[in-house]
Amino acid sequence: MEPLAVDDDICILKHETAYTGAGESPVSVCAGDESVASHFALVTAYEDIKKRLRDTERENTLLRKRVKQLEDKLFRPEAPPSEGPQYVNKAFSAYRGIYIEKEDLQMELNKLKKEKSDSERLLTEQLQAKELELLQLKTEMETSQGT
Repeated sequence: MEPLAVDDDICILKHETAYTGAGESPVSVCAGDESVASHFALVTAYEDIKKRLRDTERENTLLRKRVKQLEDKLFRPEAPPSEGPQYVNKAFSAYRGIYIEKEDLQMELNKLKKEKSDSERLLTEQLQAKELELLQLKTEMETSQGT
């Protein structure tokens, strides 16, 4: 399974932050259309992350089924087992391999869950910041038109 490329998918956000000046506020730099585009970029990135998470969860489900099949095959061999220590050694080696693979998959699943929650938290914070920025711009626009 290939590693997730989170940095590639949210480079839009880095691009935006790279071009804001040190003393400038984002409100003064972004026009209304740019804020809407930025908001759209955040929403698009969020939807992409959700899609990738669903795909990863689907893949994890398939891997769990495969582990279950291998465990069932190990514990219910079709051919009658041979007697003796050779069979026990093979069975133990197979069980140990499956157990290690299961632990690795569990660690990967936990890592992906953490990445998902971190990404959702980050995107939610960014979305809220952009919504606040849009509200401020709208208020400024209404104030300037009202006077």
